[in-house]
Amino acid sequence: MKVFRFLLTALLAGVAVSGYAQVTFKGKVIGRTKQEKLYGAVVTVTDARGKAFNVLTDDDGEFKFKRLAAGEYDIKVEFVGFDTYRSHVTVGANKETEVRVELEERVKELVDVQVFGKLNSEEEAGARDKEQRSHNIVNIISAKAMERSPDINAANVLQRMSGLTIQRNGGGDEAYPIIRGLDPRYNNTLINGVKIASPDDKSRFVPLNIVPSDLLGSIEVHKSLTPEMEGDAIGGTVNMVMKDAPEKETWKVLGSVGYSAIFFDRKYLSFAHKDIQQKSLIEKNGLGYTAQPGDFSRSNLDFKQVTSPPNTVGSLVYGRRFLKSKLGLMTAVSFQDQYYGSNSTFNQAAPDVHAKGAPTYSDYATRAFSTNQLNSGLTIHLDYALNDRNKFTLTSMSLYSFLAQAREVIDTSLLGGNGGRTVPGTGPVGKDYTSVTSRQFLEDIKLEGKHVLSNHFFFDWTGVYSYATKRTPDFADLTINNKIDTVHTTHDPNGPYAFVVTPDYFDDIYRIWQHNVDKDYDVLGSLAYRNGLPGNGSLELKAGGLYRHKTRYNIEDQYTLKPTTSSSGIKQEFTDINSAQWTVYNSAGTYEYDLNNYRLYEDVTAGYGQFRLSFPIVDITGGARVEKTKQGYSLNNFHPTGINGIDKDYTDLLPSIDVKYKPSVRTNIRLSYYKAIARPNYYDLVPAVRYSTSDATSTQGNPDLRHSIADNYDIRYEWYPGADEQIFGGLFYKKIKDPIEYELVGGTQYEPVNVSDATDYGAELAFTKFFGAIGFTGNYTYLYSKVYSTKSYYDLSSGISNKDTLEKRSLQGQTDHTLNVSLLYRSKKHKLFAEVAFQYSGNSLAVVYPIYGYNYMQRPQSNLAFSAEKELKAHFTLFTKFNNLLNTHVKQEIGSLRVVDEQTKLNFSLGIRYTH
Repeated sequence: MKVFRFLLTALLAGVAVSGYAQVTFKGKVIGRTKQEKLYGAVVTVTDARGKAFNVLTDDDGEFKFKRLAAGEYDIKVEFVGFDTYRSHVTVGANKETEVRVELEERVKELVDVQVFGKLNSEEEAGARDKEQRSHNIVNIISAKAMERSPDINAANVLQRMSGLTIQRNGGGDEAYPIIRGLDPRYNNTLINGVKIASPDDKSRFVPLNIVPSDLLGSIEVHKSLTPEMEGDAIGGTVNMVMKDAPEKETWKVLGSVGYSAIFFDRKYLSFAHKDIQQKSLIEKNGLGYTAQPGDFSRSNLDFKQVTSPPNTVGSLVYGRRFLKSKLGLMTAVSFQDQYYGSNSTFNQAAPDVHAKGAPTYSDYATRAFSTNQLNSGLTIHLDYALNDRNKFTLTSMSLYSFLAQAREVIDTSLLGGNGGRTVPGTGPVGKDYTSVTSRQFLEDIKLEGKHVLSNHFFFDWTGVYSYATKRTPDFADLTINNKIDTVHTTHDPNGPYAFVVTPDYFDDIYRIWQHNVDKDYDVLGSLAYRNGLPGNGSLELKAGGLYRHKTRYNIEDQYTLKPTTSSSGIKQEFTDINSAQWTVYNSAGTYEYDLNNYRLYEDVTAGYGQFRLSFPIVDITGGARVEKTKQGYSLNNFHPTGINGIDKDYTDLLPSIDVKYKPSVRTNIRLSYYKAIARPNYYDLVPAVRYSTSDATSTQGNPDLRHSIADNYDIRYEWYPGADEQIFGGLFYKKIKDPIEYELVGGTQYEPVNVSDATDYGAELAFTKFFGAIGFTGNYTYLYSKVYSTKSYYDLSSGISNKDTLEKRSLQGQTDHTLNVSLLYRSKKHKLFAEVAFQYSGNSLAVVYPIYGYNYMQRPQSNLAFSAEKELKAHFTLFTKFNNLLNTHVKQEIGSLRVVDEQTKLNFSLGIRYTH
């Protein structure tokens, strides 16, 4: 009997549990005024015993509780910028209960919204909402859009945004944003709203290709500035926002594998890394050391043709809140191991004195690059709300990037040089084999506090430490050469001939060690006063400041290895690196006299005053910022004939005003003016010659360089027809004083100089619109710029070159037409999303040529990419990404001459993602 009772009790309990699991409570949350779906609203239900359950609304503003017991519940719905919704609901047994919640938008947003509130811009609806509410002109791409796009790093994501293109170096391993046709030097890059140190050895910005998109919550591109924003952003500001602590526990794990199609057609060129010495001989042994031939490794110049490994990507994201939601944690780690390559022709041009300096081919080169780039990142976010009036946040980010690149360049001289070309197919042939490894590391720690001092006063403070380094140990370049000539097969000098090829001869080897270290210390603070005004308005008065101390040091040491010769002086034939014999031409290295050994500093002190008036029909934000800059450099070793150091300081007053007119709840019309500056890149001031690692040019700094100042004007119309939809149209105009451009100053050497005042203006259009399951998103940008620079022309009658001619041209890097269009398909029923992305970029000025009437122009490109994802059962999603489906080439021309033709071919990946 006891056994029977026990089984009966167990059976009834099982039935009860089964019924409990079947009770579902769901609903939809929208904004009452615009009827927009609100993603990321926090829905909390509390039972009669006081136990609370919460979820977040999805893309469609929907929520669902699947395992609630039948009974009475209090429901609360919260969303930033809206009044809190509270109600009471009865959840029936064995049936589905559904509610519709309409939230009322707060009118006095500045006064009423909690100082700690934030909009979730990781989803498309949240990004659109943040764009609409912003007080300046901004474009935002969400984490969801990045996740679904064909891209895996910040650089590739940005090139699909309105008004942006990406500047890449010859090897494709560095990428920087060009905003509205302005070179990266005119823009700044932030992480979580503050500047960070740069590992780049020449510039002040972070290579965006080393930032994995899996770490990002959103990317903001600010195209106008307010006084509280740093003022060195003539083109704009790129702010990479790391993932934030979620309201609900979140797990996300991702893994993918892929391949670069270029290695279907050729092998990957590899070299050994194990013998590469991380420190130069001077660093290891001290000054005065005499280098010996045996001090230099050979294995990193012993190249092997191998099958390329696959590309792999992995990431892990975890976040949740503790201590009754007072403490928030978010951590994300990402790993990307990519193998890619390029095949190209690189034809050098030189002035033809018999054709008024018109360019003619001087060299014909083929190049094959094989690159392995490993990028990894870790971000940790902690926030703690001490109470309703005090909140502290600690954010740490670490990025590591390792690059190994092998280069094979075969260069045939067409003019001069060991006899030059006699007939087609002949001439001296130089072969360069280069191995490069570099390690970049970046760490940023940010601690901030937000404090409500009273009902009207708010105080924020931030402290930042940022560290970055790049080490390029033992950059090794081997040069060998031979000559293709003809030999006549008869005694007739005009008769038939045959080709003959000399053996390969050993020319020389260059070994270079370079590394730099950047450190930044930042302190920021602001005090704000907020109060309501008659007519449902509000006023904010804000004052704040910033102090930054930056240091950088750079070390370089170079050695030249020359081949040994026979007793009769005959050059050494080259068979392989292991049998080559050499002497050390400069056995003491270049450390003691190399101008690339220097220290830099930059101190920026800033203060601002800002006001903000907000009414239902208009918002006005304005004020002024003052920035004082002190910067300079000093060489590590004294040079009696050169400039050993400089110190500069200048102060800029930077006013700005933004007007946002709101004729309806779905429409904004924005007018903006701001003054901004662009400081010279750090290396630009140092009068040292740096040889390019990707082409036959060099760059020298200019201590007399002045910073640039610009007046910037914008007008933009915005319409938000739906929660994740938008249509933008705008015009902008910029007048730049003392713009900085690279000019050819002699031979193949370039120098940054201040050119005449420039104008830059254009139009932008952006749109996202869905028609049921089908959507279209894209943008178009037209750019025009004008600047005058000094050019030369050849006077054949006098035989001299004149440099008194001014030529009108566009700014370097500016693309006249840029179009991005994506066709989207999303089906909630089939849990499927797909995107076909097309990109067109028009002509752009790549390099300024010294002769009047000619410049290196990059020709138009069309790119096609595809991505798709299918949600499976139990939280899993299968996804794929394809890039460069059209096998687009990068082409540059000067006049009618093709000088660059580079192809990288298709790359693709397939992966799976787990989300909980």
